[in-house]
Amino acid sequence: PVCRSPAGLTKQTTRTHVKPPAPPRGMTIPTLSYHIFPCLSSPDQRTAPQRHQPASKIVNLVPTDRSRGMNADYGAPTELAGPLQQRRALYQPRLPPCLQGATVRVEYGDATTTIDPTGAHAVAQAFPRTYGQRLVTFLAPDDTAGAGKAVDERPPIRVGVVFSGRQSPGGHNVVWGLHDALKAYNPHSILYGFIGGTEGLFANKTLEITDDVLASYKNQGGFDLLGRSIDQIRSSKQVSAAMTTCQNLNLDGLVIVGGVTSNSDAAQLAETLVQKNCKTKVVGVPVSLNGDLKNQFVETTVGFDTVCKVNSQLISNVCLDAISAGKYYYFVRLMGRKASHVALECALQSHPNMLIMGEEVALSKLTLMEVINKICDGVQARAELGKHHGVLLIPEGLIESIPEMYALIQEISILHNNNVPVTEIPTQVSPWAAALFQFLPPFIRREVLHFQQSFFAYCYDISF
Repeated sequence: PVCRSPAGLTKQTTRTHVKPPAPPRGMTIPTLSYHIFPCLSSPDQRTAPQRHQPASKIVNLVPTDRSRGMNADYGAPTELAGPLQQRRALYQPRLPPCLQGATVRVEYGDATTTIDPTGAHAVAQAFPRTYGQRLVTFLAPDDTAGAGKAVDERPPIRVGVVFSGRQSPGGHNVVWGLHDALKAYNPHSILYGFIGGTEGLFANKTLEITDDVLASYKNQGGFDLLGRSIDQIRSSKQVSAAMTTCQNLNLDGLVIVGGVTSNSDAAQLAETLVQKNCKTKVVGVPVSLNGDLKNQFVETTVGFDTVCKVNSQLISNVCLDAISAGKYYYFVRLMGRKASHVALECALQSHPNMLIMGEEVALSKLTLMEVINKICDGVQARAELGKHHGVLLIPEGLIESIPEMYALIQEISILHNNNVPVTEIPTQVSPWAAALFQFLPPFIRREVLHFQQSFFAYCYDISF
């Protein structure tokens, strides 16, 4: 490999084997799969990885597999090695004025309803006990209200918190704020974290959140304080297990941190607990990178802004590479499920050559070939200008927005639910669906058939 020095001279570089640093005291590093990264210590001392390096010579530097299971050492204090992490941990997030005092004044408003009046009756039937509750507004305490009861006179509160769904920036700060609020209310209040996501909730695997546990997770990304799972709280067995855990721990509240599916499960669980006369109150916190949970009260989901800025920086790097080489087209697929919010925000920040929005495709009822033709037209138009490079952004849920693809996957889902063998599905779909299926590349066919359950649940989520 060759690299350029600041003076513009070309010189050969050799691979430098770096001894990995010793883990912090009391911490063990598991044997996992690893990747090697080039070490850039200074402009005059650069290293680059050799191509086709034998596996036996790969240096174990950075672990890439962090899955640990419910029996792992979650919540163990870790050392913040990098200066950026240390500085980030010192940041104190700003609180709204109503939450800055020792007490909060509550004002009750009108009964809540759905944004779409046409769906109010259906929602009211699905949630007869929790629908239509009065809107609660938090206000700063006035001088006449005083400080209320003394801290020692307030009853301690027991609350559980669980991470659900995809990890998103800001999840750890939700736990941090919840812990501080409970301790300010009464120092004897307890916050339990469920290890491994909803699996820990069902199995009653808990970790008591303390200041020592939170010290190395404040303002840090990920959900690795407690771990997370993809299990939903849907079946009667899962709901019963969650309720049993809440009753055994005598919880006053259960906080579910997650996105659309997690908050939908929280709403259903809250309805069930009220029906069963369980005292636990369920609260859903919209922490999701998709940005698809917002209304007049929620500006955006926790983590959406960070994800968009990080993605925009990476896309901008790709744009620079496309301009530099002048002969490549990059197709960047962005997370976001059904909504194209992440793709749109990244496009506004990084200015790619083309953005395909799923909402516009669905509104125009474009076919798969029409979407492909639009991309080809854009490439041809740039080629006529002598530009043979570009960057295209594609949202994760684009395929669902194409009506014919959506119908095809619905047919496949019905056949899966009827226990039709995978090998026979292509012959049992409708003629037009079979033609579309054969039009797809072989690896896409395999994805649709063999990974239909996860593919359908995460990209389409038709139940919502």
